Amino acid sequence: MKLSDESRSSEGGAPPSLLASSKNAIYFASKWVAIASIVVMFLSLLTGVVVRYVLSTNLGWVAEVPNLLFPWLTMSAIVAAAAKNEHIGIDLVVEKLPSLPRKAVVLAVDGIAMIAFGTMAVHALDVVEIAGSQRLPITQVAMSWAYWSVVIGFIGLALDSLINIALVLTGGDQFSKPQVSHGEDGI
Repeated sequence: MKLSDESRSSEGGAPPSLLASSKNAIYFASKWVAIASIVVMFLSLLTGVVVRYVLSTNLGWVAEVPNLLFPWLTMSAIVAAAAKNEHIGIDLVVEKLPSLPRKAVVLAVDGIAMIAFGTMAVHALDVVEIAGSQRLPITQVAMSWAYWSVVIGFIGLALDSLINIALVLTGGDQFSKPQVSHGEDGI
């Protein structure tokens, strides 16, 4: 059976598109965690303000919600930025390199990042264990719940670095370029 040029090109593009889809899944999951975190924090604080001024009483648990959700907002935003390759970086020198050295630099940086983020995720488990015995005074929710955001965030960042490595190795590194314009047209 002979494959047409069209089917051959789509098969050749399967790994990069699957990898790019994985990056998009990480991005959307992180984005929705960030959105949910900020909405819940806003609504709880708004509820606290309304109750304080209408009923002249205080809802103590309202002050604990940001303690639990702000770490999730922060880590999910970091992972979302990394998944879209919009993290802070200076690529001026790397962009000027020829293709092969540029790929080597990208592989080295993502390899180091993957190892570093994986190591931080493992060590963050110790923090989760320590924080498990600490509870918030009103809701009695364990503080480890907030620290799980660090573990999951570093796993997300390590996964993103692994996907970037796979994209470069499969020739799909065009998906690794930033997906948002930084010029005036990006406003």
